Amino acid sequence: MKTGILGGTFNPPHAGHLRLAKAAMEYAGLDRVIIIPACVPPHKAAASLADAGDRLEMCRRQFAGDEFEVSDIEIKREGRSYTVDTLRELKMLYPGDEFFFITGSDMLETFRRWYRWEEILSMCTLVSASRKKGFEPDLSAFTAEQRAKIMFMPLEPLELSSTEVRMRIKSNTQCDKVLEPGVLEYITERGLYDDEFDSYREILRSMLDEKRLYHCECVSESAGMLAEKYGADTGKARLAGLLHDITKRLHSEEHLSLITDMTPIEKASKKVWHQMSAPVFLKERGIVTDDEILGAIRWHTTGREGMTLLERVIYIADFISADRDYPDVETVRKLADISLEHAILYTVRYTVNDLASKDRPIHPATLDCYNDMLRHFGLA
Repeated sequence: MKTGILGGTFNPPHAGHLRLAKAAMEYAGLDRVIIIPACVPPHKAAASLADAGDRLEMCRRQFAGDEFEVSDIEIKREGRSYTVDTLRELKMLYPGDEFFFITGSDMLETFRRWYRWEEILSMCTLVSASRKKGFEPDLSAFTAEQRAKIMFMPLEPLELSSTEVRMRIKSNTQCDKVLEPGVLEYITERGLYDDEFDSYREILRSMLDEKRLYHCECVSESAGMLAEKYGADTGKARLAGLLHDITKRLHSEEHLSLITDMTPIEKASKKVWHQMSAPVFLKERGIVTDDEILGAIRWHTTGREGMTLLERVIYIADFISADRDYPDVETVRKLADISLEHAILYTVRYTVNDLASKDRPIHPATLDCYNDMLRHFGLA
C-alpha cells in the first residue's frame, strides 16, 4: 500500500492542509493519508497551542473521508515529536507499505537541518508543494539518489496558515471557507483560542482597518511566543502586542492633542507618533493602566536604552509577526530564536543605516538602543 503521511501541529487543521493531502494523493497515487498531529512540535513555540486531544479531534473532523486516517501516534509518545521516530514506528506497524511524507515548500527548504534527515529520506519519499507563488525548489545540495526521492507537485499555492486562521477566529472574521463546519463548531463549543481580549478587539475594530487589525493579531501571537520562550509575562505580552498600533490611524491633530511633550526630531518623524500617543490614549480612557504594558507599547517602534524584557519582546514581535514579508524577515526570526538581543542589534542597525541612507532624522532613542546593544555584546 502507498501511504502518505501528513504531520503537523494542526492548530487548527484547515482547508490548506486538506487541499495539500488530497493533491498529494492524486499526484503520487496514494491509497491513503495518515494525519498525525504532533504532541510538542520541535520547530515551533507553543503560543496559543490547543490541547493535544482537541487538535486530534479537530483533525478527525477536518479529514473526515475514508481515504484519511487520523493517528495519535505522536501524542501517545509524548515529549518532542521527531519525524524520524514516527517513520521508524510506522515502518514497524506497516512493514509492507511504501511511505510518502507530505510537506510544504517551507519545510523542504530547511529539510537538511531536520534531525537525522538522511535516515528520513531513506525510509520515505518526500512529496512537497509550494506555499508561495513563484517558488522553485533548489535541490542541488542533495545527491542524485536523494533527489530521486523528492517529488515536487505543481500545485497552485494557497497562502493560508494556522496562525491566520487563529487570527480570523479571534477577530470573528469569516472562517466557513477555511474550516470544515464540524471543526468550527468544535472550536466554538470548547472556547478554543479564546484569550478573553474580545473587549479590546471591539475598541480596535472601531479604530483600525482590517489589514491593521490582522497585523495586531499577528504581533500579539508572536509576542506570546517570545514571552513563553524568554520568560516574560505571556498575558501582558499578548495584550501589548494586540494594542501596540491602536492609534496608528489617528489624524495628526489627534496625535498632537495626546502628545504634550515632543522634540523637534519627533515632530519631523510622524512614524513614531503612534508609539507616543497610544499609551496616553489607553491610560486616559482607562483601557490599560499597567505601566509595564504601556511602556512596551511606548517604545515598540524606536526601542530605547535599557529596555525591559517586555519592551524587548514587543519590539521584536513587531518585526517577526506572521504577516511580515520584508526581505530580511526570516533572518530576524532566526536571530530571535537565538536571543532577543541578537535580533534587536540586527534590526536597530538596519533602521539606523536605512534612515541615514535616506537623509532622514534618527530618533535619539534608536541610537541609544543601538549603542546599548553594542555594549551588550562587548562591541563598544
